[in-house]
Amino acid sequence: MVSAGTLHVVSTELTVGSFAMAGAAFLLAGIASHGWLGLKPRLSMVDAVAHFALAFGLLALPFAIITGIQSSPGDGIDHPLLINKMLLASASFGLAIGVLMVRRERGIAIWNEAAGRRWQSIGGMAASGLILLTASIGGTFTRGESLLDLFQLPYGNVPLMPMWLSAAVIVVAAVNLGLRRRLSEA
Repeated sequence: MVSAGTLHVVSTELTVGSFAMAGAAFLLAGIASHGWLGLKPRLSMVDAVAHFALAFGLLALPFAIITGIQSSPGDGIDHPLLINKMLLASASFGLAIGVLMVRRERGIAIWNEAAGRRWQSIGGMAASGLILLTASIGGTFTRGESLLDLFQLPYGNVPLMPMWLSAAVIVVAAVNLGLRRRLSEA
């Protein structure tokens, strides 16, 4: 029988890898949609990679969360770092769903409008960044170190979710939903 810890490592690697690829592809799609660096002809390919990687990461995310809860010491989510991981993963999930919904409704034409390309790329990169931050907290929880330690993020006092992050997530989500509504009426 495979342990929950082993399944968590596999599902986490799938999730983080997918979101990292999506983040890089959303950055390239934003650059391509502006016609910079001669990437305009590659926009449809980078768009497909960004959205497919994001969707795959969303499919892997629940498995990472469930196996993470099962493999954590104690009674599940009883540590502030674990609560932060859950909140950040949930925020990323919501942003990613919004990005995918707008892309599904608007198609690749979303990259032809200034607001669409800006918020599509920001939303995709933000969802990816939140997952990478979640993974960094996981490294801090399990090994006492993380790749992002050079930034000296405040893991020691661990606010459950900083107000600035809550505000940023709400703004990006509201803009994505507003874009969705405005574009579906057009």
